[in-house]
Amino acid sequence: MDLISVEFEGGCVARTRRAVLACARDQGVAGERLGDFLAAVNECVVNAVEHGGGRGRLRMWREDGRLVCEVTDAGQGIPAGVLEEKGLPGPSAPGGRGIWLTRRLSDEAAFTTGPLGTAVRVTLHLTDARAAADPPMTPGPVATAL
Repeated sequence: MDLISVEFEGGCVARTRRAVLACARDQGVAGERLGDFLAAVNECVVNAVEHGGGRGRLRMWREDGRLVCEVTDAGQGIPAGVLEEKGLPGPSAPGGRGIWLTRRLSDEAAFTTGPLGTAVRVTLHLTDARAAADPPMTPGPVATAL
């Protein structure tokens, strides 16, 4: 069950980021881990707006002691070869820095892409006592940012 589900576009990136921040805090994420997770998710949202058709959808949920955030868009997909690059792209590279950051700032990042769009799953392993118990989820706030 989703903790949040948000449809977003360029004009509501900040509102979407605030929803992710509040949800992650509610799940016990704090400090540097919170900042890193928020930055990774923000990269996905910004990339969906800039490269994925100007809008997208964000969902977050808990699963097996992890906080998972999925950002999807209906763009034309990530260009071939970009996902294979593991290092920081050079200054003259046409893109890939957001993907590199997402991978560096999250515990796991999975990309599914093609001509009908892209889905990125960013995962953060929860380490507090609440995560160990993984209590049954109750529906959280569902927001629509459009």
